[in-house]
Amino acid sequence: MVDRMVIDVPTRTIVRVIALVLAAAAAVQILDAVSRVLTWIAVSIFLAVALEPVVRVTERWMSRTWAVLTVFGGLLALVALFLAVLIIPIATQVDDLRDAAPGYLQRLERNHTIRDLNQRYKLVQKAQDAAKQAPARVFGAAGRFVNGVVATLTVLFLTLFLMFELPAMSRGLLSLLTEDDAARVRLVAADVNRSIGGYVLGNLAISVIAGATVGISLWILGVPYAAALAVFMGVCDLVPLVGATVGALAAIGVAFAAQGVTAGIVMIVVNVVYQQFENHILQPIVYRKTVQLSAFLVLVAVLVGGELMGVLGALVAIPIAGSIQLVVREIRAGVADPAAPQPEPEPG
Repeated sequence: MVDRMVIDVPTRTIVRVIALVLAAAAAVQILDAVSRVLTWIAVSIFLAVALEPVVRVTERWMSRTWAVLTVFGGLLALVALFLAVLIIPIATQVDDLRDAAPGYLQRLERNHTIRDLNQRYKLVQKAQDAAKQAPARVFGAAGRFVNGVVATLTVLFLTLFLMFELPAMSRGLLSLLTEDDAARVRLVAADVNRSIGGYVLGNLAISVIAGATVGISLWILGVPYAAALAVFMGVCDLVPLVGATVGALAAIGVAFAAQGVTAGIVMIVVNVVYQQFENHILQPIVYRKTVQLSAFLVLVAVLVGGELMGVLGALVAIPIAGSIQLVVREIRAGVADPAAPQPEPEPG
C-alpha cells in the first residue's frame, strides 16, 4: 500500500495569495486608467528638470519665485511663438496645398518613373483614397486637437508647480541620505540637469536649422508652400532618427509635383547633404557633449521610447537614457572605487 502525501495549506495563506493577485490586477487596472496622467507628469518632470539650470542662472538677479515666473513666462512665449509660426503657414497655405493635391497627383502619375512605382505600389490610388476619406475624419481630428490643447495646458501648469517645488523636493530626498551620499546625489543631479538642458536646447537648434534649410531651398527653387513645408520639416526633425526623413519626403514630393524633375532632384540632393551634415556633425555635438550616448544606445533608446509612448517617448528617450547612464556610472563608481584607501594591517 502506497502512502499518499497530503499537503495542508493554511486558509490564511490561500487568502493572502488571492489578495495579492487581486491587488496586482487592481494595480494594473489603475495604472492603465491613469496612464495619460502619468505621461503628463513624466513630461512635466522632464521640462522642470530641463529648465532648472536656466532658473538657477536667473536667480542671480532675483528671488526664486520671480526667477521661476520669468523662465516660465519665457517658455510660454516660446510656445506661443512656435504655435504662431506653425499656424500662420498652415492657415494660409495648407488649404491651397490640399486643393492643389489632385493636380499634383495627376502630374506625378504622368511622370515615367513615378508611373512605374505607382503601377507596382498603387501610390496615387492610395493617396486619392486617403483624400476622399479626409472629410470623414474632421470631427475626430477636431477632438484630438482639443485634447491636445488640454494636455498641453495641463503639462505647462504641472511644470510650473514642479519648478516651484523642486528645491523642497530635493531637500526632502537628500535629508533621507547620509552627508556623503547626499553630496554624491547633488553632483549626479547637476550632471543630469546639464545633460537634459543641453539636449533640449541642442535638439531645438537642430530642428530650426533643418526647417530653415528646407524652407530656403524650396523658396529659391520657387516651390509653393515653402513656409508650411519648412515648419513641417522642423517639427518632424524633433523626432530623432526618422523625423528628418519624413519631413524631407514631403518637401521632395511637392517639389517634384509643383516644379518638375529638376526641382525634385535638387531637393533630394539638398536633403541628403543636409542629413549627412546633421547626422555626422550636428547630432554628435548634441548627443556626445550632453547625453554622452553611443549611436547604438541612441537607436535603442528611441526604439524603446517610441514603443512605450509613441512620438513623445521617442522625443524624451535619449535624455532619459543619458540620465540613467550617468546614475548607473555613479553607482558603479561608488560600489567599487579602486582609488579608495585600503586599511593598513595591524602590527603583529
